[in-house]
Amino acid sequence: MASALDEFLGRKWVCEYCGKEHFVPTKWVHIGEGAFELLHDLGRQVGRDWAVSVVADEITWKVAGEMVANALGEIGCRVQSVIFPLPLHATDEAANWLLNQWSRDVKMAFAVGSGTVNDLVKWAASQVKIPYIAVPTAASMNGYTSPISALLIQGFKRTQPCAPPEGILAEPRVVASAPQKMTAAGYADLMSKTVADVDWQISNLLWGEHYCPLPRKLVADADEWLQKHLSDLANNEPQAVVGLLEALLLSGIGMTVAGSSTPSSGAEHLISHWLEMKAIREGREPDLHGLQVGIGTSVALTVYEMLLETKPSDWRPSDDELLPPEERRSEFAERYGAISERVLSEFSLKWLSPEKACEGRRKLAACWERVREIITSTWVPPQVHRNRLSILGAATHPHEIGVSIDELREAILHAREIRRRWTVLDTAYLVGLLPAQVDEILKRCGWL
Repeated sequence: MASALDEFLGRKWVCEYCGKEHFVPTKWVHIGEGAFELLHDLGRQVGRDWAVSVVADEITWKVAGEMVANALGEIGCRVQSVIFPLPLHATDEAANWLLNQWSRDVKMAFAVGSGTVNDLVKWAASQVKIPYIAVPTAASMNGYTSPISALLIQGFKRTQPCAPPEGILAEPRVVASAPQKMTAAGYADLMSKTVADVDWQISNLLWGEHYCPLPRKLVADADEWLQKHLSDLANNEPQAVVGLLEALLLSGIGMTVAGSSTPSSGAEHLISHWLEMKAIREGREPDLHGLQVGIGTSVALTVYEMLLETKPSDWRPSDDELLPPEERRSEFAERYGAISERVLSEFSLKWLSPEKACEGRRKLAACWERVREIITSTWVPPQVHRNRLSILGAATHPHEIGVSIDELREAILHAREIRRRWTVLDTAYLVGLLPAQVDEILKRCGWL
């Protein structure tokens, strides 16, 4: 898989699949024993006396941050270390705090950590237009090489366009020493691509959104390899964890190719974001993003299974679905509180009038056989997905991530409201599977 990464790094090319020009700004990836020794060469390249910032949290500082800072200091860099206290969330407050910690002469940043640290550094580095190096400490998510940062902005989860890292530097022993729960989360995050890609293709068919098959092809071989190494991943075997990390980096490059998170973030991610927003709004600590995504993927796979069982003549949307967003202000205010207007504004961008909804169903009916082919070509039976998660010790029931059935029911019904992106949750409302069949979804998942 390393060779697959090398094929795209720092390159600009015209895609053979979609005909568009793609560019991957990340120039290099080095994963191997002794990788941190390259910091001496890197430090010499940026210049002695350069001010660099090493950013970590309290745990990742001990795991790798201090080593990175010391190596850079040994060759004469002026190192400014920023250590976030725990618990840490990727919020606009934390991002702005980081930006204020950096001195004006900082020329390069090093993000030593996993998802949250990287989101914060990526955003801050993009604001001041300096390069940064990602130093993963876990194979827990696919955002390392992506062109976005996911931040909670005043309680509302948004993705911000950002410059990807200039390079990735990882020590296998460090990544494999992360809690196994984080490896399980990374695997669950990667496996969500089977449904996110289908969401993307259906959006292309219904609404003409640009689609490129390359992001899915990037991780196809990795999918097959990882299925053969599930037990090794369950034991955090370094070779398997590195394989997972490389697959996650390829997935992030797929987002760079697409110019958004669309190839990797569909209904399952909206469910995760919705649960995270609700938990933080209520003063609770959400579980790992990838573990929530794993539950969301079970839901999305089940909805697609139920969609395949329908036929166009059966499609009847709920009358409530035809209500214009402006007539639902009180409902949104009750559900979202202070952020209700922003959610309503986002949802309004994809709300379909009765006429537009009819057009959508006509389009869906006209290409129904093609849609069925798209779904079945990548669809995994929900039970198979849950079995794979179980082998790794990832959550297979909402209770394992601290989410009640009632809360998950609400997420299934309303997660689509927080983003304009079209997903299977929107398709389910379009044809009338939702809201009527929400309990059937929960039953088929084995949770009711």
